[in-house]
Amino acid sequence: MLLTEEEFKSTFPSEGFIDVTESAENFNEKEFDEYVRNNLIAELGKMHIGYVYDAKDGSYRHVTFITDVKNMHYIVVLNLKNKKIFGHFVLDLNKEYGLS
Repeated sequence: MLLTEEEFKSTFPSEGFIDVTESAENFNEKEFDEYVRNNLIAELGKMHIGYVYDAKDGSYRHVTFITDVKNMHYIVVLNLKNKKIFGHFVLDLNKEYGLS
C-alpha cells in the first residue's frame, strides 16, 4: 500500500531511529521480496537496499532502497510489533528539496 506523507510521517517515533543496516534480520523474506517486486519496481528500476533503520521504541523499521532514479528512494515500512509490511513511500528528494 502506498502511504500518504501523513501516514509515512506517523511512523517516525519521537525517540528517533537507530541504524541497523548491518544487523537487521529479514523476518519474512518471501513476502518482503514479493512486495518489493509488485510495488513500483517497474517505475523506479533496479533497486538495492541502502539503509535499514529501526525505531528506538521498536515500533517500525524503514528499509530504504536506492534506485536508478537520482535522489529517489523507495522506503518500505515494516510494523515490527506484528511483523507485517505497513506500506511503502516514495521519497523524491528532487521534489522535496529542489535537488536535480
